[in-house]
Amino acid sequence: MFGIEDLDRFTKFPELFMNKIMPEFDFGAATCWYEKMFNRTYLEEPTVEKLNKSYYLSLPHVRFQHEKLKNNGSVDVKKFNCSIGSIYAGK
Repeated sequence: MFGIEDLDRFTKFPELFMNKIMPEFDFGAATCWYEKMFNRTYLEEPTVEKLNKSYYLSLPHVRFQHEKLKNNGSVDVKKFNCSIGSIYAGK
């Protein structure tokens, strides 16, 4: 479980969302994080610099979907590399 003391670190992570922020554990942390997500979504100017695009493009589920779209809905799961951090070639 994460609390309010962890929120500053979260702003430096490449992930857009954090798991295990539970209002039952630390309501203040949940409220602050919801506000941060609202601000990021509606108030802050979206920039590519704030988003590590290569990180997201290298995630297995993103690469899998890309392959699926590229191959008319089919992917050979026996040949697909599911490891996290695989290099996305964009081809």
